Amino acid sequence: MDLLILLTYFSIVWVIFKIFKIPVNQWTGTTVVIGAVVILGTLLGLMAYFHPSSITARSMFITTPIVPNVKGKVIEVNVKPNLPLEEGDILFKIDPTPYQAKVDQLNAEIKFVQKRLKQSKKLAKASAGSKYDVEKFEKDAASLNAKLDKALFDLESTVVKAPTKGFVTQLRLRPGMMAVPIPLSTIMTFVHTDKPLFIAGFTQQSMQNIKVDNEVEIFFSGIPGRVFKGKVVNILGALAEGQLSPSATMISVNPRVPEGLIPVQVEITDDMSEFFIPMGSKATVAIYSERFHHITIMRKILMRMASWQNFVALH
Repeated sequence: MDLLILLTYFSIVWVIFKIFKIPVNQWTGTTVVIGAVVILGTLLGLMAYFHPSSITARSMFITTPIVPNVKGKVIEVNVKPNLPLEEGDILFKIDPTPYQAKVDQLNAEIKFVQKRLKQSKKLAKASAGSKYDVEKFEKDAASLNAKLDKALFDLESTVVKAPTKGFVTQLRLRPGMMAVPIPLSTIMTFVHTDKPLFIAGFTQQSMQNIKVDNEVEIFFSGIPGRVFKGKVVNILGALAEGQLSPSATMISVNPRVPEGLIPVQVEITDDMSEFFIPMGSKATVAIYSERFHHITIMRKILMRMASWQNFVALH
């Protein structure tokens, strides 16, 4: 783009020199060069400030780490990697034998306690038993019912199901492996099939010119030669570089901490159904503000030139 501007500028200067027969010397030559630097620097500066671009854009998605509620040996893996799942579809099963045994044990104990409770009530009514026995068996029955609820929950948890619509990717779970209810020991990763988020990071110098509903252009390195239309849907108002968590460490204003990029969520409005864009794909985004709109042509030309460069991939 800068070469095109310079060629246009020098062409105009050449015509002016020819028409007005201006002599070429050190003074006129220096003036032409300074004029080129001023014009090019001004145009590129206005473009970068009012119509910023970002090469740190990326398609992001939300995942849920699948961790079982109970411990046990995996006996079945019912899911296939990268195939769509509905909410409630079975992912895998854990051996239910010990949990079923616990449920059977509690059912037997509850049956016995209920029988003794019924007998103690009859004895108490006939003044042949104490009211204390009735209250004790009532308490035992309530306690066993609570334990049974927990045991039934554990038994039901041996069948792990999909939390929402989505799919499991990069599946490595196999029957015979041990599943443990520890958050740091994830069994598999479940990817939600929500609408993907396109987040781009912009420097803070341009923050006053980025507004919701601003026009956006975006291209992907995997789709060379194509630039897609979009719009700004959200500007995240917090930067990770300023995050504070409960800690004994005191606040340190360290100049070596990077200033941070403004996360801007964009939405593609063009039809993308014919293109395959893996989740997590890298992209380049340009935002066009309402000010100095006449120089957006420069950014648009640069976007298309950069998109065409993706045809050349040397690895």
